[in-house]
Amino acid sequence: SNIPSSLVDVICNNIYPNDLEIVMTNENNKSTTFLDLDISINNGHFDTKLYDKRRDFKFNVVSLPNLRSNIPNKQAYGIFKGELFRICKSSSNSNVFINDVKLLINKLTNQKFEKNKLYNTLKSFIQCKPACLLRHWHNYNVNEFM
Repeated sequence: SNIPSSLVDVICNNIYPNDLEIVMTNENNKSTTFLDLDISINNGHFDTKLYDKRRDFKFNVVSLPNLRSNIPNKQAYGIFKGELFRICKSSSNSNVFINDVKLLINKLTNQKFEKNKLYNTLKSFIQCKPACLLRHWHNYNVNEFM
């Protein structure tokens, strides 16, 4: 059952100082965002995926390294692998994981990353079979991300 909003207001007022304005940002009782997670309830189960507020802006936000800069390639591709873990851990199903990785690959190729090196890094990630991938019960293939 839902908690009445008046009770939520009382609880928030007891926890947070008056200077902090508490604003409801979720559009319904079945989904919300918290930190870097988008959480929704579907058929009685929680579905999660990575939430990046920068995607909500109507302008491009510069993030992640650009290989036109002076960053060493090894560290740049290491950041890609770290993002793979981050997306994997926050994705509750394989389709969400695949779509978010495709978005990331597209963003990085626009920032002068080599697609071939990204796919080799992705292949290595899949082959190491991290626990976050195993929970999806899906045998990943690099071709799914193309």
